[in-house]
Amino acid sequence: MRLKRPHSLWWGTVTLTVSALTSRGLGLIYRMLLARFLGSEGLGIFQMIFPLYVALVTIAVAGTPVAISQIVAEGKTPIRRLLRIATLIVLTISIPLMVLVIVWARPLALTLYHDATMVPLLWAMAPALTAVALSSVLRGYFMGLQAMEYPAASQVAEQLTRVFILFILVNLAGRQLFSNPPLIAVLLIPLGEIISLAILAYGYVHHRPASAATPDFSTDIARSILHLSVPVTMGRLLSSFIGVIEATLIPLRLQLSGLSRAASLRYFGQLTGMALPLILFPTALTVSLSANLIPAIAEAISRHDTLKVHQYIQDSVSATALLTVPVTFVLLTLGLPLDDLFFGAQVSPAVFIPLVVGGFFLYFDIAFAGILRGLSRTDLPLWNDLVASIVEIALIWILASFPSRGREGIAVALALGFTLSCFLNLYQVMKLTQVRIAWLPVLGKPIVASLPIWFVTPLWQSWLKSNGIGHLSILISSLLVASLVYFAGLRATGFHLSGLL
Repeated sequence: MRLKRPHSLWWGTVTLTVSALTSRGLGLIYRMLLARFLGSEGLGIFQMIFPLYVALVTIAVAGTPVAISQIVAEGKTPIRRLLRIATLIVLTISIPLMVLVIVWARPLALTLYHDATMVPLLWAMAPALTAVALSSVLRGYFMGLQAMEYPAASQVAEQLTRVFILFILVNLAGRQLFSNPPLIAVLLIPLGEIISLAILAYGYVHHRPASAATPDFSTDIARSILHLSVPVTMGRLLSSFIGVIEATLIPLRLQLSGLSRAASLRYFGQLTGMALPLILFPTALTVSLSANLIPAIAEAISRHDTLKVHQYIQDSVSATALLTVPVTFVLLTLGLPLDDLFFGAQVSPAVFIPLVVGGFFLYFDIAFAGILRGLSRTDLPLWNDLVASIVEIALIWILASFPSRGREGIAVALALGFTLSCFLNLYQVMKLTQVRIAWLPVLGKPIVASLPIWFVTPLWQSWLKSNGIGHLSILISSLLVASLVYFAGLRATGFHLSGLL
């Protein structure tokens, strides 16, 4: 049975966004449970090993979702042949990689972390590499058809499995029953990935592409996959490599600023496991939009439809601004109380606010990178990210060791890295497409509609506190009030959703 392709860019984006928001919501619960199960120091250990896992996954996946989605969208290649070759590529990489991690676990632990207790954690995460690689092929297939139901379901199921098990462990068992709680947390990674793969495989079996009697273009197909996927892989590998560097560098540089090793690990756990997850929550839209822009723009390019490409770019920037501008205002107003509620992180405003500002540019950066990949320039986000990462690491090296100001300096360095990458990718998009983005209406209406949030929500909170309302009720109602204020502001500016869709 062949899966039909009736869905528009926006239907696929909405489907993935809803699932991503659900997944992110579950992810926040997961992080909250993880913080309680592991504690700050244990979470710091988990966050130190997680960037290495992401780096290994990047190698195992080999950029296949982007490449497959783009080739499927162009409609010029036999799909079954494409999927077989892509599967062969990822298995050729992921299986030896899994074996190497198992065999070299001790040297890796000693070299990267100077700690042999990391060895069991490396063994535990290794099986996930093959599951992720196989999932990437099927995910790319569904993305290319802009049929996002199964990728969306797999994303939610993966996160729900981890949350359910961790909830049981936290509430019925407790970490005192386990000699190595971080190991338990790492074991949940391959379990979730296997659940995700099972759902994608089920979708493929029930919606298998029809066979076509076409010539064998194995070499050409493999070359096309590698041409598109290698820069994506290198870019994501660079990001993961930067994460590994930061996991090693930040605690070491903070110790030079006067913090103890335990305090440095606690800060790193708070930064990457408690503060950043809340700020990265809105990327649910931009990541979903980026995933859909790749096949949509590739299809428009194959038809030489420049006007459609420009329309996709304008609409994607407008959609990004529509969600992320008010979210940024909400985070600046309510972000710290929300972070304390979810994680008990007690992050200082001097650390949190620069991350929120940098996050605003990151949201747009993800959309711009998706546009470039849809234009078959998968190399440009790689080079732009490399430049931004070099600047970011240099700033961390300089600012993190400042006595009593190292933690704030790290937040500023991360924010500047996000911002620089955004502007570099935007420059390349405008240079390649000659598109003229109408920035005033794109940003003007959401900003005007969001400004009252700064004034209304504090007044609302003060009134509730004076009437003895509890903290949780105040936060939840403040979010609802902020949403109502924003939508009322949009109506007052004359915004209509139909103009975007």
